[in-house]
Amino acid sequence: MADSLRADAITLDHERYAERRAEVRAAAIALRRERKVRVGNMLSFSFENAATLAYQIQEMAFTERLSDPLELAHEVGLHERMLPDSHSLVATMLVELTDPTTIKGELARLEGLQRSVSLELGPEPGSDSAGLRVRAEEIPAPDEDPDQPGPLVSVHVLRFRFTDAARDAFRNPAVPAELVVDHPEYADGTPLTDATRKSLIADLALGN
Repeated sequence: MADSLRADAITLDHERYAERRAEVRAAAIALRRERKVRVGNMLSFSFENAATLAYQIQEMAFTERLSDPLELAHEVGLHERMLPDSHSLVATMLVELTDPTTIKGELARLEGLQRSVSLELGPEPGSDSAGLRVRAEEIPAPDEDPDQPGPLVSVHVLRFRFTDAARDAFRNPAVPAELVVDHPEYADGTPLTDATRKSLIADLALGN
């Protein structure tokens, strides 16, 4: 059964959370570190799961002093679209642009980047079979039309949907796995570390 987000796991007792916030933050940073993949000098991908999303909501509730359980339930509902499942992984893609004078031009130059991301799997060493490609699909924001892709912005949420064959390949540590961007203006790739892959395989196993 797939993992889930639960509003009752997030506290609205801000004083209580403040007492343990440093400990929670340290654990979240460690989890984020093993689930973050950089591709080139401008892109980072943070793979999400119930724990990373719950931390985001908890921090939002704390910093905005949220007190209404209905508002909290609404936020949980919005974030549930970003959960992985037995045959998909989800990553937040960040385009790291820091110079305000060039951001607009760079985003225009890299238009379509969010539709140029994939996981490349295999082939297994010594095998004659071809590798597999898992193309990322953008998850639209709640107020966006899924049939009308928007322009490139600094943050996008991407889902990688696996066939049974691709899922089996990803779960096999002997099969190479690389996160790849193949945009005309930005082509690069990063092999997944063993730690990252192990963490992501656990996401897929939740629905097994």
